[in-house]
Amino acid sequence: MLFMEPERTDYDVNFHVMDFPVRVHPLFWLVALILGASGVWTDQGEVLPNAGMMLVSWVSVMFVSILVHELGHSMVMRHFAQSSHIVLYMLGGLSIPDGSFNSFSRPRRHTRFHDILITLAGPGAGFLLAGLTVLLIYAIGGRFRIEIRNFPLFFYAEFPEETSLALRVFVTDLLFVNIFWGLVNLLPVFPLDGGQVSRNLFEQVDPGNGLVRSLWLSITTAVGIAIVSWVYLHGRLMPLMFISLAASNYMTLQQITGGRPGGGRW
Repeated sequence: MLFMEPERTDYDVNFHVMDFPVRVHPLFWLVALILGASGVWTDQGEVLPNAGMMLVSWVSVMFVSILVHELGHSMVMRHFAQSSHIVLYMLGGLSIPDGSFNSFSRPRRHTRFHDILITLAGPGAGFLLAGLTVLLIYAIGGRFRIEIRNFPLFFYAEFPEETSLALRVFVTDLLFVNIFWGLVNLLPVFPLDGGQVSRNLFEQVDPGNGLVRSLWLSITTAVGIAIVSWVYLHGRLMPLMFISLAASNYMTLQQITGGRPGGGRW
């Protein structure tokens, strides 16, 4: 979700998972809390009775899910003999190859096919976590349903009556983040994983102009998703996020093309 590694702070949380160094920037916790807080209010503007538990559940799910996502990237990097470290920041994170890195470069030792595998390993790890969550639902006597006609929120969990509210909330949050956000992350929009895949595919076919074409696809997709999410999902976060990404992509495009009108256009 990021272009560059954020600066270190005195409030970073540092630890290791599977020998991968992990750093959690304080803004990760702040954004997680803000997102979680937006879901603990009733339509009448009152705080829900279990707001504290819901907030803890959401922050925990964001932490676990994004960490698993980045571990997916890092484990495949390791398979291709590339060491890395992980940073969680804002709405997402980075699996950063040791050495210089940015979103439009790749280690020389990797082919584009390797890069695509590394990129897809992140969402793949999230979908695997969602699958394990579904197994947990059945293990406690619940059910998991898919109704495509209700896309994009097409999945439902049903729990036994004796299931605690805390477990219901935690499992539901896990499914939402790892299925819905996982699918969103596959959209061909920079710097989402889908945008990285589309860049590699465009550059494979058209090395000279592939990056510019992938940026145009990213901009048009981001604008389209912003409109659709505003009309059909009636939320504010997704439209704002995708309009912001479209604007950021357009500025990147202007830098690459030197601001030429129609430079590198389809």
